[in-house]
Amino acid sequence: MILMFVYNILGWLKDSFDLTLTKLKYVVSKVAIFVTVFVILIWFSAFLYGSFYFAYMPPVSLTRPVNLQFKICEDGIGMCSYPADNITLVQEGQTEVFARGESYNIKMDTELPESPINKELGMFMVKLQLYDKTGEVVSSSSRSVSVMLHYRSELLRIMDTFVFSPLLLSGFVEQKQFLTVEFYNNYIDDSYNPAVGAYIEVQNKKIQIYSAVLKIHAHFTGLRYMLFHWPLLSAVIGTTLNMCLLSFIALLSWYQIYYSQSNGNSTSLEYESETKTKNKTAMEERRRNIREMLAKERKATEDQMLGKSPSYPEQRYSKLETMVSRGMGEDPEECLISEKTLEDSESESTLRHRHTVMS
Repeated sequence: MILMFVYNILGWLKDSFDLTLTKLKYVVSKVAIFVTVFVILIWFSAFLYGSFYFAYMPPVSLTRPVNLQFKICEDGIGMCSYPADNITLVQEGQTEVFARGESYNIKMDTELPESPINKELGMFMVKLQLYDKTGEVVSSSSRSVSVMLHYRSELLRIMDTFVFSPLLLSGFVEQKQFLTVEFYNNYIDDSYNPAVGAYIEVQNKKIQIYSAVLKIHAHFTGLRYMLFHWPLLSAVIGTTLNMCLLSFIALLSWYQIYYSQSNGNSTSLEYESETKTKNKTAMEERRRNIREMLAKERKATEDQMLGKSPSYPEQRYSKLETMVSRGMGEDPEECLISEKTLEDSESESTLRHRHTVMS
């Protein structure tokens, strides 16, 4: 009894362990599938948002160096033309620079030395022309500039030079000033004829310039404004919306697949049950016919004449009983074949019996 008790306990522990292991495998597989699908959806949602952001957001600012060129006089000294430059705004592979419907600020920052010539320049004009891919001017702007450097007396200049002489000698500090020329404060490009280049001309032949830079800065509105000024919040909202949409599509696809499989299984089960019902009905009908035939034969044997063969009824009864027993378990087609064979044998036996009686 102790051995049986221990055996039963061990069996119960084994069954419990197998059941727990099966449930654990099921739970782990479900969790792994859920985590995998969740990570894939998050990654794909972030990828969609990033693709939309880089496709929808134009460059916030564009900077192009201005390399002013001019004609030298015949004597080789000084400028005999206005310094100007032709700047290509589009990069390789681009067709447009300005986003449609957005406003831009266009200006030029120049770096001027504090030279005696620049102090005496006074006012002059700076012109900007934007042209399309055919070279036609789509917009033009001219601004008057007054190069009036901040006034400092000779004593102040001497003191400034003496104080900053170490930095001036080392090159960390230079005696220069900056001048900004704003051409457009709210420029909106033509969507049907976008600008691809700019022509800048400084209408002064005596100006001295260290460097010049053309800057284009966008003033976003609407959705672009939100994407630019609140990038983190926009990323969270966009990724969440993509996640919800992809989750809905995934659930709808899973439901469609599961419903189609369930419908197919139920259809096959209904077909099998219907086939079994038809076969069972046919078998019951054959059994009933066989029983009726057996009853008729028994009644006929009671009315037969006394001179017939004694072995004939027993043989016929045994064949009919065999037919009944076979009809209970075999397939319908086999029952039909057996029934046909039995009828043929009965007809042959009846003819032989009649011939014996007549003779």
